[in-house]
Amino acid sequence: MAEELVGPSVFSYNLTVETPIDIDEMIYILSPEDLPMLGGVNSDGFPVLPSSPVGDTTFYWLEDEVPLPRGTLNEDLDGSETDVTMATGDAVKFAVGDGIRIDAEVMIVTAVNPSTEVLTVSRGSASETNTTAATHTTGAEVIGLGTILIEGAVGSANFQGRDKYSNYCQIWTKKINMSRTEQSIKKYGVPSEWARQLKNAIHHAAVGREQAALYGVKHIVSATNRRQTGGAAHFLTTNVDSTTDWLTVESIEAMQELAYNQGGSFDLVTAHPAAFAALTNTTGSERVQTVMIDDARRGRKRAQVVMTEYGEVQLVRNRWVRGTDAFALKRGNFSERKFAPMQVQKLAKTDDTDTSMMVCEGGFQVKGEAHRGRWTGPDSSRPLPADLV
Repeated sequence: MAEELVGPSVFSYNLTVETPIDIDEMIYILSPEDLPMLGGVNSDGFPVLPSSPVGDTTFYWLEDEVPLPRGTLNEDLDGSETDVTMATGDAVKFAVGDGIRIDAEVMIVTAVNPSTEVLTVSRGSASETNTTAATHTTGAEVIGLGTILIEGAVGSANFQGRDKYSNYCQIWTKKINMSRTEQSIKKYGVPSEWARQLKNAIHHAAVGREQAALYGVKHIVSATNRRQTGGAAHFLTTNVDSTTDWLTVESIEAMQELAYNQGGSFDLVTAHPAAFAALTNTTGSERVQTVMIDDARRGRKRAQVVMTEYGEVQLVRNRWVRGTDAFALKRGNFSERKFAPMQVQKLAKTDDTDTSMMVCEGGFQVKGEAHRGRWTGPDSSRPLPADLV
């Protein structure tokens, strides 16, 4: 007669010794183990996200911007006006004595007002600049020609102060409790239940750090000193593409151009694998790699890099990036700052239960955000670009 057990839960130790139990030794764990940002290694052997120590719970970095003497006309300009209205942030790129060119006309800057974004100029004439005053429309490019001065004169400064950025160190911690009896009971597929639970807790904290690196929002509650560290999405605000459905060679090259025009570059793009489907496509003008028919694989190879006129970009697939996002980053300029590395400490023992705490503290630093980028519109449910089908 079969053994009958009554109760809401039945465990292996409820069964008598005569009852055979056939169970696989290994337990299959349904848990993503990969941490591409924190633990990923590039083909050159260096980590995707490097780390360095920091000595305080708030850390700072400075960015010194050298003004590029290029700007945009923000208002139509007729042939007699002497006030040139520039786009926001452009006036400070020029100084008194500079020559500027708009279309075919050269003008001389006589005053700069950064608060109103207005350059006061003397207009082009045959005797002064060998050009003629003309009308110019909004959006025209303003090109700086450097100082155009009479002999013995000296140009004025257009020094631009440094920008100071900061972030907070966040605390990631977990605690496990387990009685001595529970630790001693043999478990199928688990040599040490304590070690297994410790590993799971450490990994859970690491996943939190991985996601904070991408989506953390910088904040501090002054009353309790509870700190949140800001991640890539918090700091990357200059080059944001909200309209592109698919990551393609063109969209990556367009983002590279934005960074290039700001004086920098990025070397990796991280996104959910689905966002790279257009790049791996084997038909159309976007084709990145084709596997020859005599190749044993007989299919397609997933794209690892994109090479454009602006350089090579590594593609980093990351399950933790939302399907509607992608990030253009540069190793070294996006880094983890560690105030305290992950440590495991046993807490005071008050009964027959062991208690351990694991804790680490740190934050993330994003240097040169104008040289990085972010896409906020990828949508793998949308049709592929027309030239890919």
